[in-house]
Amino acid sequence: MLHVDIYVPALENNYEFSLNEHAKTGVVIEEIAYVIGQKEQKSWNGRIENLILCNAENDCILPKEKSLYQCKVLPGSRLILL
Repeated sequence: MLHVDIYVPALENNYEFSLNEHAKTGVVIEEIAYVIGQKEQKSWNGRIENLILCNAENDCILPKEKSLYQCKVLPGSRLILL
């Protein structure tokens, strides 16, 4: 499990998550969006499939078909959900 910080500019908020490093990024995005939506009691404007996850430390978009491990996401990483 990876403990990471995720910033969501649309909500101007940071969230802490523990994520499975072997999960595909696309699945992780859907799970993060669901949890944040439940916590904030808000629905996402637009489609969840259009969200992207970026690594804030090296300014790269994480490919949805790769796992967090393959994307070299490390414990303590800072990610951005756009």
